[in-house]
Order: sequence, then C-alpha cells, then structure tokens
Amino acid sequence: MNKLILPVTDTTPQITLDHLQNKFEIIGESCPEDAKQFYSALFLWIEEYKNYLYFINEHSGNKKNLVFTFHLSYVSSSALKYTYNFLQKIEELKPMCESITIKWLYDKDDTDMEENGSEFSTMVDIPFAIEQAD
Repeated sequence: MNKLILPVTDTTPQITLDHLQNKFEIIGESCPEDAKQFYSALFLWIEEYKNYLYFINEHSGNKKNLVFTFHLSYVSSSALKYTYNFLQKIEELKPMCESITIKWLYDKDDTDMEENGSEFSTMVDIPFAIEQAD
C-alpha cells in the first residue's frame, strides 16, 4: 500500500495520508473545480487502507489508534459533501482500530469552520476534538 501525499494548491488542500508514519492530515482550502474527481483519490486510498488494516489485524492482532486532522480554512459547498463522505469512510475503519479521533482545527474567529466541525461531529460516530488552531 502506498501513502497519498498531495501538495496544497490554490483550490485544494494539502493531503497527507501516510499509514507508515500514522499521519493523516487535510490542511488548507477545499474548493476544487471537480470535487468528485479530487476526492476520489482519497476514497480509493481509504478503501485500500481498510484492507491493509484488516490484513494487519488478522496477522498481528495489533489495532491502531488513529487521529485524522482536518484544518480547513474554506470548504466549498460541493467539497463539503465530499468531506462528509470521507468522514463516513473513516468511520468504516472503526471495527479495525483501537480508536479513531477526528481532530478538527479552526482558525481564530472562523466560526464557519468551527460550526462545520460541530455539525460533522453529530453526523458520524467518531469522537471529535474541535480546537482552535495555534
């Protein structure tokens, strides 16, 4: 399985999905021209990761503690839908993990992102840590 690293652009966030370093981050603005196409790479990766976790659990029994960090400064309406869908995919990992936490960071005075985190936290069955970024 490969890690997924996508650099930040003017319209897409930096993506770091690195199972070897146990580092999972989405940071920046998410307003891709084609949100479905952009997020499809994340969905493919998470499906592959689910299979990887299943294999690891079957052979070692060591379940992982995962933290997915989201620090988004803007999310377009179409990207918001795919962000939610990605959170649902993360939720599917629960049976194969010791724990999963979503760390939702927002910038000071960014009530929209704070509210998005609060809203998402009620829509998926994953603990959310909603925090102001440093």
